[in-house]
Amino acid sequence: MIRDLLPLLWRLGVCVGIALAAVGGFALFDLLIPLPVPIVLGLVGGTIWWITRSGAARADQLDAPELDLDVDYALPHSRDMRVRRLEDLLHGAQPSRRMTSRALARTLGDIADERAHDTGAPPLSDGLTRVIGQARHPDAEGHPVGPIDRRTLHRYLGELAAGEERDR
Repeated sequence: MIRDLLPLLWRLGVCVGIALAAVGGFALFDLLIPLPVPIVLGLVGGTIWWITRSGAARADQLDAPELDLDVDYALPHSRDMRVRRLEDLLHGAQPSRRMTSRALARTLGDIADERAHDTGAPPLSDGLTRVIGQARHPDAEGHPVGPIDRRTLHRYLGELAAGEERDR
């Protein structure tokens, strides 16, 4: 903790020392400055110097993280790019971020569209079909998509992946 403060303390000391040296120089010419003023200016200058040198921490990224295209990923289901895309979108699904319930339902709809090409896939449940239909409706005001909790999301993903297990 103190080791992290050493650069700040060093810069504060240098700036206060320069300010006091300036007061001493002004005293040679009979210009008297009250000591609190240069000390405060030295502290402010040292703090500004430290902030510009150390840099402030940046805010969180607003974009979704980049896809990890490594095929040796630890989980077997993540070899499917659709699942990886959904995982990356869900990573950014926090309040005031760009992933909303409507965007999640549309992504589930995209996965369902790809799954529809499989002739042996079982039909989707009414709940998932209804959520996808609400998300795709152009009138977003009249057809709100409610929040999708974790249990429901896992159930929907299980439905969408029902035909995937037979390939392995």
